Amino acid sequence: KLDEPAFVGEAGDLSYTANSRNSMETRIPEVCLSSGSLSKAMPRIGMGTAAYPFVSSEATQSAISHAIKLGYRHFDTAALYQSEEPLGEAVSEAVRSGVIGTRDELFVTSKLWCSDARCDRVVPALRKTLQNLQMEYIDLYLIHWPMTVKPGKYEFPFPKDEIEPFDMKSVWEAMEECLRLGLTKAIGVEVNPLWQQRKLRELCVAEGIQICAWSPLGARGALWGSDGVMECAVLMEIAEAKGKTLAQRISTKLAKSHSAKDIKDWTLSPLVGLTNPSRSFGMYKKMGRIPEVLLISAAPDSKPMPMIGMGTATYPFGPSEAARSAVVRAIAAGYRHFDTAAAYGSETSIGKAVADAVESGLVGSRDELFITSKLWCSDAHSDRVIPALRKTLQNLQMEYIDLYLIHWPISIKAGKSDIPIAKDDLLPLDFKSVWEAMEECQRLGLTKAIGVSNFSCKKLEILLSTAKIPPAVNQVEVNPLWQQKKLREFCVEKGIKICAYSPLGAKGTVWGNDRVMECEVLKEIAQAKGKTLAQRMKENLDIFDWELSEEDKYKINQIPQQRSVPAEDFISDVGPFKSLMELWD
Repeated sequence: KLDEPAFVGEAGDLSYTANSRNSMETRIPEVCLSSGSLSKAMPRIGMGTAAYPFVSSEATQSAISHAIKLGYRHFDTAALYQSEEPLGEAVSEAVRSGVIGTRDELFVTSKLWCSDARCDRVVPALRKTLQNLQMEYIDLYLIHWPMTVKPGKYEFPFPKDEIEPFDMKSVWEAMEECLRLGLTKAIGVEVNPLWQQRKLRELCVAEGIQICAWSPLGARGALWGSDGVMECAVLMEIAEAKGKTLAQRISTKLAKSHSAKDIKDWTLSPLVGLTNPSRSFGMYKKMGRIPEVLLISAAPDSKPMPMIGMGTATYPFGPSEAARSAVVRAIAAGYRHFDTAAAYGSETSIGKAVADAVESGLVGSRDELFITSKLWCSDAHSDRVIPALRKTLQNLQMEYIDLYLIHWPISIKAGKSDIPIAKDDLLPLDFKSVWEAMEECQRLGLTKAIGVSNFSCKKLEILLSTAKIPPAVNQVEVNPLWQQKKLREFCVEKGIKICAYSPLGAKGTVWGNDRVMECEVLKEIAQAKGKTLAQRMKENLDIFDWELSEEDKYKINQIPQQRSVPAEDFISDVGPFKSLMELWD
């Protein structure tokens, strides 16, 4: 965002003196770049020049000129931003007017846009950037995103159907050639308090890669930004205690008094981390009041998954008027994520409810909803997957679903749908061939994303070893009495989203119990928060107006752990799993 500073990772021992012709002197810490032998050190505070809509403007040039006078020496631009020309004009003007002696006093970063992220377009793209900037070199050239789009376009957002595979090796070789030619002095490839990226920062420190943070203030007012940082109560409280504005507190922004003491007269006390970290750009969006999460391996035209959904499994399984009515009421209440399965027999009820909701105007179209269904074990055979999904779509009266899951990591004899399952019907799941059929479902557009349910870490590893499209979601039992920390950590590492079923214990179903609802620790916390333990349908959407204290989290972590859905039906002396230990690893 224009006027918003970037700031760089760990400081080196160097500092930079901005010594302009008006004798203003502000010391800006710098950091050396390990892979740029001829490069200058990079100032830790810089000015970003992206303003939406992306245009070349006099306002941008004026803002940069003012920033140079204030003492900024690090400027960040990109081919996409269309701010290269205003930056070049501002630098030329600063040299002519004597604000700086030469362009060499500045550190200029630009970026290769996705449409030029091809080995034969990298060097020409940088030459065009240098022409825009009126410079012989830049100090740092970055690959903007690890993806490629069709050549010739500089637009954002870009059409999903223009995304193409990124040839990391050949593109990076072209970036290295830019460095060898002297067109850039260094080459490379987000951080704010609400998206701290600890794991990424630790890896970069270990590999000698400097982190440069964009949108440290959240880019409030920009297309990709949010007000999450600037309105964070934790940061406001700390800023007030330090006698600083929130912007100063987060970024150590250069003060207009031109005094170095104004940005270095305070220090942070140890801060373990803010609650509820979230990405401003892309990871979480809003649909009404319900946060959403993007599924990384989903189709380009997929929608994000609402973080709260309604399950539709009731026992005995089968379609019912009660299920249809409940789904219609849920849509009216604001639910947009609905979970069903071939085994539940509720697909027909959901399809009718959605059709009713569209007809009555509760939603404009089916596309406003996120629908998940699941492949039952009797269809978990490579030749039955696509026909099974087509049957699901017929039941739902839909052309596609948003997420299709393998219900269990086991097969049963084809055509058998009896529950409980006959022990001699149990068969091993052919992970490779069944998953290939799931991938084909996504390629055909029958589903926007694919995933699994009830998969352990080991079974996910088996699947990932051959998968071309990794699972987007693993739907498993998760609740305070069965927290699955190891599995959750594994899925985070692999980019797989966890979707929790039976978070309230599924009281009243044949597979559930009342242990969650009767847990004294949870009752005590709920009472203290002025909340009901279950919250009920409409109230379930109002769960983002409070948070757990560290003491609450500690108490919940001490709750004895016990699985509510052991799934003994899948255990057999003649089947693939002889014990629960084998099923759940």
